[in-house]
Amino acid sequence: MEETTLRQLRGLKDLIEDAVEAGVTRTERMHVAIARYPYAVLTRLTPIAAPVRGVEFVQTTITGSVYWTIRLATRVTAVTATRVLDHLGAADQSPES
Repeated sequence: MEETTLRQLRGLKDLIEDAVEAGVTRTERMHVAIARYPYAVLTRLTPIAAPVRGVEFVQTTITGSVYWTIRLATRVTAVTATRVLDHLGAADQSPES
């Protein structure tokens, strides 16, 4: 594969990785902000405030874990793509080419 093509593919990989990271971060912030409103209202009701805080904690933990997993999958995919591109570049440099 030509060096120019490899460089373009690496750039595309970086662009996609950055776009997914930015999208996930923005979506997570919006998700957390939207979810915060009902909890803020419900915790004002003294008899149910403690259970509501518990539910909020569980929901926030699960939400954070889901977005962390998406970020991890994105990073693993990016590292894998980088290694594939490196392998393709190295194959072009081998004496057999």
